[in-house]
Amino acid sequence: MGKTAEADKMMKDALAAAPEADINNYGYQLLGNGQHDKAIQILLTNTERFPKSANAWDSLGEAYATKGDKENAIKSFKKSLSLNPPAATKANSEKFLKQFGAI
Repeated sequence: MGKTAEADKMMKDALAAAPEADINNYGYQLLGNGQHDKAIQILLTNTERFPKSANAWDSLGEAYATKGDKENAIKSFKKSLSLNPPAATKANSEKFLKQFGAI
């Protein structure tokens, strides 16, 4: 409808009030649509809002890995592991780190 600026403002406002899981889901939706840079931006926002969330860091690592940014992916996965993640998150971070030869 040509109202990109209005839509962008609505999305920004919605993200500001969104819980961690919703932001994370939106980031994965963007990844699925091939919008790697936008997904990384959204998932970075999630780690800024929820810095002690191992899942947020793991998801950011996946976004970097999908884009091909091995260095930042490794940093994000290691940060996730440093936060004592639940088993599934830990397994995912370790899987990627092994693929990258980082553990």
